[in-house]
Amino acid sequence: MIKKLMTLGIIFVLVPMAFGQQEGAAKQLTLQDCIDIALHRNTTVLQSQYQSQGQGAKLLSAYGQLLPSLSATGDFSYQYNQIESGVQVGGVIIPLTATAISRRYSAGVGANYTLFDGMANFAGLDLVKSQSASASLNYDRAKQTAVYQTIQNYLAVFNARDQLKISEDNLKRDQRQLEQIKESNSVGSASLADVYQQQAVVSGDEYSLVQAKNAYEQAQANLKFFLSIPVSQNIGFADTTVSSSIDTTQFSRLNANYSDVPMLVERAIESRPDYKAAMENVNASKSQVAIANAAYSPTISAFANYGINGPGTNTINQNKSFYGGLELSLPIFNGFQTQTNIQVADVNLKAARQTLDATKQQVQLDVYKALLNLYSSEKGYESAVNALAYAKINLETAQEKYKVGSGTLLDVLTANALYTQAESNQVVAAYTYIQAKMQVEYATGTIKY
Repeated sequence: MIKKLMTLGIIFVLVPMAFGQQEGAAKQLTLQDCIDIALHRNTTVLQSQYQSQGQGAKLLSAYGQLLPSLSATGDFSYQYNQIESGVQVGGVIIPLTATAISRRYSAGVGANYTLFDGMANFAGLDLVKSQSASASLNYDRAKQTAVYQTIQNYLAVFNARDQLKISEDNLKRDQRQLEQIKESNSVGSASLADVYQQQAVVSGDEYSLVQAKNAYEQAQANLKFFLSIPVSQNIGFADTTVSSSIDTTQFSRLNANYSDVPMLVERAIESRPDYKAAMENVNASKSQVAIANAAYSPTISAFANYGINGPGTNTINQNKSFYGGLELSLPIFNGFQTQTNIQVADVNLKAARQTLDATKQQVQLDVYKALLNLYSSEKGYESAVNALAYAKINLETAQEKYKVGSGTLLDVLTANALYTQAESNQVVAAYTYIQAKMQVEYATGTIKY
């Protein structure tokens, strides 16, 4: 029995140690690591990549439409004939059977080339080029979006981590305050009501800590999900380049780079892949209009065929033949299909142009909103830093007054709540500013990956 208890005791000691080592061995991903993973595993990025590859595959076929078509044929035929007849000899008919067997081998090669089809073949090539370019540009924008969303999710993890640290520090602070109040109560310098009040505050802090841990775990899960990493996988996130302490001297330099808003908008229009993709869609629609109109034009084709045949493989070139010529096809009536195709192509062109205008307006709106968020986040961070400095002094003053009996516990609790909130606000303001900087780069299409 004693041995069993000792064995169980060893197990209970070693198992937590093993789990602790497993937690400590978790791989830590930096922001750049997460960006690299998102570019290779995010579902939206992969779908855009496949669409781009699919359009690129069509480009080879479009070039092939400008080349002559070649074909080779081979044929073997076998014929067996049996003829029944008879010969009369002395009044008696003697039946005879005659057989005939023939074999024939043939081979040939043919070519066909479209000389003119109303330039539809060239318009078709332009169409596929524009569609391929549009898909490639959409793929580029998908990667930029993935980078921006990865940064957002990564900052959310760091924000939740720092909020958890603030909750932990706040709980420790209130626990120390509770111990001091209990000691003061034991010597009669603090009331029992203060003890109960501080205990209630500590209980609230413990609940806030649980909520902060939950928010931190959810933020990590959201980032893992975006990166297509199993949520249960033991992975952490750490990056020394990401900090909630911002050097405010960079504000003036950054604002100077973004002072010429119209120029920034023009640069964004030139850089944004989604706007370029919309332009390629307009070009593709123009090509579709050209293809539809080409159906009214005649089609001129050249063809040539050369063949050989013979009764055996050794004599296959016994007979030779060659023929070629030109073919003219003139459309007369196809049930108004050509007219319908032209109308549909015209409507698609108008829609593509409208989408291009809307995309341009969206680029302008994105840039203006990003700049407004940047300026606002700068002021928000400066205000949060000043508020935190005041809240810290205010808390220290309230604690000193309470120690000497010139202040109340309520004053300390109020000052502590303000200080905790100021800490939280400063962290939020820092990550909001970092995100605002990246939003400007995303809006202008200059975000790097």
